[in-house]
Amino acid sequence: MFTLSAKGVYGLTAVLELGMRYQSGPVQIRDIAGRHRIPQHYLEQILVVLKRSGIVASFRGAQGGYALSRPPDQIRLEEVLSALEGKLEIIAEQHKENALSFFWQELHSEIRSLLNRTIEDLISQKQQAEAQYMYSI
Repeated sequence: MFTLSAKGVYGLTAVLELGMRYQSGPVQIRDIAGRHRIPQHYLEQILVVLKRSGIVASFRGAQGGYALSRPPDQIRLEEVLSALEGKLEIIAEQHKENALSFFWQELHSEIRSLLNRTIEDLISQKQQAEAQYMYSI
């Protein structure tokens, strides 16, 4: 069954942050870690995995840090999570062929649809949610 670890949550959070700052240049690890309360050492390890997967790029120097290697609309959530969590098995094999197989197939399809979204989609959704909270008093 699909389980998302802290590594996946932190990694997706970092990629979302890099996507939101895509036009601003590289972001330092300590900025991401501090803003989202992610242990910096752990975030470094996560970003190395994402770099090896071609999702982020690193830049050296005083203005260095990490940035997305491609625009946010070209990076899918499934790509990020697969890089961090390994192969994503949404429904366990023993449940695929039973009396509820029709339900498992629908669930699988819905989750795949969500994971097919891009980082840009996630940014837009986050901005809409934040705008909604700003108007609620």
